[in-house]
This record gives sequence, structure tokens and C-alpha cells, in this order.
Amino acid sequence: MKLTDYAALAQLASAHLRPGVRANTMVSQTEYGASLAGGTLTAQETPAGLLLLRDRGDHTRLHFFLEDLSVPLGAALPDPTVTEVAYRPRDKGLREAVDYLIEQGFTPLFERLRLSRPAGETGAPALPVSRPGPERGRDVLAFLQANFSPLTGCLPNEAELKADLAHRQVLLLEEQGAITGLLHFTLEGTTGEIRHLAIQASRRGTGRTRPLLAAYLQAIGGAKSVVWTRADHLAAQTAYGRFGFAPDGRRSAVLCYTKKEGNKHP
Repeated sequence: MKLTDYAALAQLASAHLRPGVRANTMVSQTEYGASLAGGTLTAQETPAGLLLLRDRGDHTRLHFFLEDLSVPLGAALPDPTVTEVAYRPRDKGLREAVDYLIEQGFTPLFERLRLSRPAGETGAPALPVSRPGPERGRDVLAFLQANFSPLTGCLPNEAELKADLAHRQVLLLEEQGAITGLLHFTLEGTTGEIRHLAIQASRRGTGRTRPLLAAYLQAIGGAKSVVWTRADHLAAQTAYGRFGFAPDGRRSAVLCYTKKEGNKHP
């Protein structure tokens, strides 16, 4: 069932959101607006629960409300389908959902952990950082695609990136006419979130994350901030730690389903 109206999506999600349900999404207008407008969101109701599938072009993102883990998933999943399950140490149900999805044919790819920074003072960027508008969309998207996996990098599509650029939520370092560093962020209420941070490969390890992070903290007015990073990416965790970010106990598992040989569809 294709969904194009937020009220219909909210009503459907509310019907499945009850005590004991394992959900990896909060159905908000901000998160789902672009998918609804673009006609890229579909829903499947199965014996296991409600599945929301977002077509991202080269893959599908799965969001779920799982009610019964004793039955097969019973879904028609596109190939490949990626999902991420975030949880706190006490969230037994969501950790059970990870195990269930693995039993249903999903392959665990890696884990992320979340770092948080309380509201506080900001520093001044050591290098000039710009905040481009929508006219730089093609250049920014190309840099993101060159530095993040299309499957697991949570990349914005053109429409989403255009909106973020219009809100000046991308920061750039540019040298000799080329982008050498980028930070993409959101600001929801009083909390900022770093979505992507990348430095050109030939310039990594040269301190260029520091002006981007300083400019980001200035851009959000020193508000509380979070960022997700791979659990095994120690260099990134060190860079964030210099600006007051620390693990807050939240982790996530990134899983992928493909119709590979021997992987029977659940």
C-alpha cells in the first residue's frame, strides 16, 4: 500500500503502536514528509506487524512496528533492504528484534554508537567555513556520494538535500576551488545532530575536522548535540571527543537483506 498522506500514515502507525511493540521509528512529519510527497513510501501489514518501506533508489530502508516475533516476517522485501535498530542497554525488546531479523535473513553489517555533547560554549573556526545554498546541491551531493556508502551512509536524495541547503544546514571547507571538507547537520528544537562529516581523503589527519565542528557548534548556537558514528571508528570518536562529545549509552545495529543464494525469503 502506497502512502502519500501524513494523516493516513499517522493513523496506521498509531493502530500498531501499543505496549510491547518493538519500533525503530517515530512517525513524524519531518522524517517522512519528503517520502510521502515523492510517493516513495509503502506499508505492509504482516502477521509480525507493520513494515514501512522507503524507496531510496538503489536500496530500500525498512522501518518497523514488530508485534509478534514468533511468526515469520511474511514480507515482500525489495533487494537490497537496509534497516537500523537503535537501542539503550535496557531496551530488551529492540535487541530481540535484531536477533529476530537476523533469523529472518538479514545480515548484520556493523554497529554504531551515539555520542552526545551538552549545550555549551563554542569555539571559532581556524579556517574559513561557508554555508552554501541550494545552488551548490550538485557539488555537495557528489562529495557525499564519494565519501559515504550509498547503502548504509543515510545519504539525502536531491529533494532532501535541497531543503537542507535552503536551511543552511551544510558547512563546507573549500581549497583551490574544490570541497575538501563537509559537515551536514539538522537542528530539531533545541538539539543539533551531525548527519555527515567527511574530509577529502588526501587531507585526512590534518586537523580539518576542527574548523567544521567549531562552525557547526556556532551554527546551532552551542545547543545540545548528538552524532552517530561506527563503533569501530576510533579516529572519529577521538575527533568528536575533543569537542566534548562522549558515548551516551545508545547503540544501533545496521542490517541488510539481499536475495542471495541460500538466503530464503522469510
